[in-house]
Amino acid sequence: MFEIVLTAKDTTGDPSQGALKSPIDYTLIWTSKGLNVSQREDGYIWLPIPPNGYKAIGHIVTTSPVKPSLNKVRCVRSDFTDLTKVDKWIWGHKMLTSTSIVNLHTIKPKGRVLSVPAGTFLARNSSSTHELACLKMVKNNPYSAMPNSLQIGAMIQAYAPWVCFHPDEQYFPSSVLWFFQNGVELHQPGRIPRPVINDGDNLPNNGGADDAFLDLPSDQPNKERVKKGFLSNAVAYIHVKSALGGTCTDLAIWLYYPFNGGGKFQLGPFTIDLGMIGEHVSDWEHITLRVDNFHGNLRGVYLSQHAKGQWLTPRKFELMGGTRPVVYASLHGHAHYSTPTSHTHLARNLDPKDIQMLYDEFYKMNSSRKSPIVNGGNFIGFGVRDDTAKSNNVMDIASTYNVIYVDYKPSGIEPWVSYTGRWGPKITYAFTNEVMKIANKLPNKVKQLFIKVLQKIPAELLGEEGPQGPKMKESWSGDERVK
Repeated sequence: MFEIVLTAKDTTGDPSQGALKSPIDYTLIWTSKGLNVSQREDGYIWLPIPPNGYKAIGHIVTTSPVKPSLNKVRCVRSDFTDLTKVDKWIWGHKMLTSTSIVNLHTIKPKGRVLSVPAGTFLARNSSSTHELACLKMVKNNPYSAMPNSLQIGAMIQAYAPWVCFHPDEQYFPSSVLWFFQNGVELHQPGRIPRPVINDGDNLPNNGGADDAFLDLPSDQPNKERVKKGFLSNAVAYIHVKSALGGTCTDLAIWLYYPFNGGGKFQLGPFTIDLGMIGEHVSDWEHITLRVDNFHGNLRGVYLSQHAKGQWLTPRKFELMGGTRPVVYASLHGHAHYSTPTSHTHLARNLDPKDIQMLYDEFYKMNSSRKSPIVNGGNFIGFGVRDDTAKSNNVMDIASTYNVIYVDYKPSGIEPWVSYTGRWGPKITYAFTNEVMKIANKLPNKVKQLFIKVLQKIPAELLGEEGPQGPKMKESWSGDERVK
C-alpha cells in the first residue's frame, strides 16, 4: 500500500489549550479474538475519546485486550480540524454476531477546502458512527508549498501521460482553436447562427448551460471533416490546482474532441452496436495527475470515464521512461483506462434467470461454436461497453500542452474557458425509435431484456446532449467524481 501518515508536535506553548492533548479514554471498536481470521496474534482496534474541544484523528491498533496508555496518541484541538468522509474500502470482516463486524476505510476531507488527510484509516462496526477528523490548514498563506511555473513545467515533463487511441478510432482530439477556425457556429435563441471569433471572444460567459450551443459546420463535407478532429494539431489544456490542503498539486489535463461516436452495449455474450445512440457534438475528457509537493512523487492518476471515473496508483499503468503513464482512450467514447482491453459500465444487476436465457439464446445462434465468442472476441459483461487497444495513434501530452489556469496565481484566462453554454446541441433523434431499430435484429427474448436494461442507463452514459466546458464541471473547483 502506498500511504503516508502525518506526524505532528505542539508548538503553541499553551499547557491548558494546546494544539494537542491526550485522550481521556478509549472505546474498543473491534477485536479479532475468537474469529476465523488469518492472524499471528489477536488484534484490537481502539478509538480515542478526546477531551472537550478536541478531535480524534486516528485509531490505535494493539495485540493486547488492555487499553493502550493515554500517552500513546494525541487528539487535535477542534479549530485545527475539519470534517472527513469515508473514502476507499480497505478490508472488512462480517460474522453472525454484530460485535464481529468491522469495515476499514481510508478517509478524506469532506469538502475541497484546504484540509489535509492524516493518512489514517477509519474502522466502523455495527454501532459506531463516523467520528474521525482531518487537519485544517490555518496558515496565512495556504499555497506556500505550491509549485511555481518552472516546477509546474518540470512536473508535466516528468509525469505527463501518453494517450493511445484505438486502431479503429475515427474521431480524434483537436485544439479548440482549430475547431473554431473550421466553420463552427454559435447558436443562441432569437439570433442567426454565426461563427466563433478568434479564441472565443463572442462566446457568452455569464449565462446558463442552455442559453447557447456550438455546432459543426452546416455544409456536409466540412461537417464530416471536422467530426474527425485533427490529432497532429491537438492540444492538452492543463488546469493546476491545490489538493489535500496544499500538500499536493493536481494537474487536470483536458482533451477536446469535436465529436463523440456511437457506442456499444454488452448484454452477456451479445455485443450490440448502438448505432447513433451515444453520438454528440463535442466531448471533453480529462486525466488528473496528483503530485506530492514535498517529495515530487506522482501519487495518483484520475481517469475520466463518462460521468465519473477512478483514481489509480502509478503502478497500475505501463510507464514510459519509468514515470509517464500510458492511458488508453476508448473507441468513439474517449473514456480513459489503464489497460488495452474492453470494459463495461454496469447498467444493473441482472436476474440469474435472465443471464441463463442470454447464454441459451446465444448458443442457439452459434451452435457450432464451443465458447461464447462475439465479433472475434471473448469479452462478456453487462452494460455500456468501452473498447481500448494499442495503435500507432498516440498523443504525447508533454510535447503539446497549454496551461490554461493556475488557481493560486493571478492571471488572465482565454475567453473560451469561461464559456457557459454547451459545446454541442441537444440530440434530436427519437431515442425509442433508434432502440427499436436495433432491438428488432435480436431474438425476441433478448430483445425484451435489451430494451428493459437500456432504459435504466443514465443519460450521460449515452451522450444525449453536448457537454459544457471544463470550467463548468464540478471537478474544476471540487473533488473528482468517482464510481
